Amino acid sequence: MLIELLTKRYPGMRAWLTQRLSGLVMAIYCVIALIRFLVLQPNYYEAWVDFFQPWWWRLASLLFWMSLLIHAWLGMRDVFKDYVPNPNIRGVLVKLLVVVLWLYLAWATWLLLG
Repeated sequence: MLIELLTKRYPGMRAWLTQRLSGLVMAIYCVIALIRFLVLQPNYYEAWVDFFQPWWWRLASLLFWMSLLIHAWLGMRDVFKDYVPNPNIRGVLVKLLVVVLWLYLAWATWLLLG
């Protein structure tokens, strides 16, 4: 049943499911981050550096950023489709959005893994 919904017969279902799953990943990360914050309670610079020091936390943070950018891409793409009637302007806005989101991903990767 689920596989049939993800076929070309239902074109919006894949985007809908992707946005819901990315939202779920972000929600789980936020809960874990809150618990981790309450346990470690970083209140100065070195404590914040230690907060992001474990490799698994940096990887989870990168996964959060990737989910956030996918979520933003799908949402903004739909907003542009709904509210920008001119296809030329919409195309420019979508391309600009893609460039900005890739720059954000590169920046987050550099901060977390670099």
